[in-house]
Amino acid sequence: MTLAISLLFILPIVFSLLSRELFRKSFYPIRFNRRDRKVYAWSQDMGVVTMDWDDIQFYTSEATKSQDRRGMSREEIRGFVQDSNGNMLYHLVFFKYEGLKGMKGALEIWELVRRYMEEPDGHIQAYQVDQRLLDLDGKRESFIHSLIQANQVLADSRAFQLIFAPMVMWAGTGRIIAKWTCRVPRWPEWVEEKCRVTPDDPYVRDRHTEVPLTVNEILWPLFCYLLGWAEVVFLLYFCFRRYL
Repeated sequence: MTLAISLLFILPIVFSLLSRELFRKSFYPIRFNRRDRKVYAWSQDMGVVTMDWDDIQFYTSEATKSQDRRGMSREEIRGFVQDSNGNMLYHLVFFKYEGLKGMKGALEIWELVRRYMEEPDGHIQAYQVDQRLLDLDGKRESFIHSLIQANQVLADSRAFQLIFAPMVMWAGTGRIIAKWTCRVPRWPEWVEEKCRVTPDDPYVRDRHTEVPLTVNEILWPLFCYLLGWAEVVFLLYFCFRRYL
């Protein structure tokens, strides 16, 4: 009976992982070109698309209570572009925040990008943001970065991360499997040419200019991940010890 109940909960999650997360792109990047006021985005079903920044209509999108109960929660900033006849050309998720801030965090990201694209000193404001950049450009997410993201997805509080270590383990393991079965997106050369940064640009921030991770930043998510595995193994042993 215990095994049947466990499978009842696990199988839908596994099916969802296989159908939505595996064997796709490892992520779907977006480039905002301040000079040309263009947006280049990887779409799941259309490949690379180009949009004029001024044509994009942004709106907030949140899950209903019913979707929340079914594990389909979302707090996103979406955007769409229509043609002159009102027909939908593109419809994409632009910004989302995974953590306790929820929609507030997504709106903060949106406001940063809006300032970057529209305000005279927007590029300076973006450069000065005190936020670590993800080490993803042209490469697969590393093991430790997957664990860091899994921790932040569940909560921005270390107390929550410690209490819900098994969820950190589940999210981390799922993320690692998903990232290593997916392909890294590569921008076409024409996009690279349009977005090429001049060598003397003083406001460049990318993975090459980031400060390396500290020991604490590495060890904490690893500790939560291993603690989660230990708790799950102990729970499984306690539930199925009669069959051993």
